[in-house]
Amino acid sequence: MNDLDFVQQVVELLGQRGVKVWVFGGWAEQLLGLDGPRRHVDVDLLYPAESFEAVDGLDLPFIPGKHFPHKRAFAHEGVMVELFLVQRDVQGYYTNLPRGRFRWPRDVLFGIHGLRVAGPDAVSGFRAAYSQLYAA
Repeated sequence: MNDLDFVQQVVELLGQRGVKVWVFGGWAEQLLGLDGPRRHVDVDLLYPAESFEAVDGLDLPFIPGKHFPHKRAFAHEGVMVELFLVQRDVQGYYTNLPRGRFRWPRDVLFGIHGLRVAGPDAVSGFRAAYSQLYAA
């Protein structure tokens, strides 16, 4: 079941393994009040790091079709969990997507309700740029 307790469980599971993540996507929209409660089919997380080296070393049920330079995914209790790599350079945070680099706003690493959650500008900005920068 993909509810808020499940999201917290996934964040804690990764945290216990040294992977610090921020809630993103539909769950972030809901937690930030940008969208109302709804059924969620997956959990999207932002992973600020230089690479996926630490994640790739974990014993998780990875989904091979979701292995990309900017993203990894695994299944947890039948729910897909996607990790988006957020890197940093002198200009700030960014993610290299299939069709270009997405520059994250300053609020990308935010927090609310006791969770690390992507900030409202980051969530809405990514949603607005999705079709141009993400679709293959």
